[in-house]
Amino acid sequence: MKAISFSLLLSVLVMTAGQAQAPTTVKDRANYSLQQQFSSLKFRSSTEMKYNQPHKVVKQASLDAFFKNVQDTLRARQQSIKNAGKETAVKLAQTQKELADQKAQVQALQEVNAQKERQIQQGAHDVASLSVLGIDMDKQVYVILSLVIILALAAVAAVFAVMYKNSNRVTEEKIQAYDELTEEFKAHKQLAREREIKLKREQQSEANKVEELKQQLAQLRN
Repeated sequence: MKAISFSLLLSVLVMTAGQAQAPTTVKDRANYSLQQQFSSLKFRSSTEMKYNQPHKVVKQASLDAFFKNVQDTLRARQQSIKNAGKETAVKLAQTQKELADQKAQVQALQEVNAQKERQIQQGAHDVASLSVLGIDMDKQVYVILSLVIILALAAVAAVFAVMYKNSNRVTEEKIQAYDELTEEFKAHKQLAREREIKLKREQQSEANKVEELKQQLAQLRN
């Protein structure tokens, strides 16, 4: 049974000797590591040959003390692992909380950036467009449409100017023709009046002649 226990202890020592650095609590070797205790245990044990193989004879008290130190070391390591697990859990919780806070901050920043982006887009829209009769219109389109309207009005004004000029010319020609007709009418009227006066004079002269002839005839009859 002791040989089996010793073999188990050796196996544990082989697995933990390279990593275990915690000090033991043995009175005379309180500052020894497990590796040092194991080396001291081998050094202080006697060697016997059985079946042509060397065997170590270890004191039971020393073996119990070493086994106790191994158990204490394992318990200390287990406690250390538990403490490390608790610290890891606490740090994990803190990390998760920090990640949640950072996620909330990122979402808040994204919302702020989205709001700024909307403001920038709205500003760009306000700069690039304007409202005409309640209709949003791009400024370039508005400028082009205004130029088209101005050119159309200019063309209409030019047409009306040409029409007015032609109408004014026709009106002046008609006025001139009317003035000419009026002058001709006046001249004709004056001529007709002169003819009428001349005819009246001639008629009066003829009437006077007839009256004279009547008087002469009357004298002749008397």
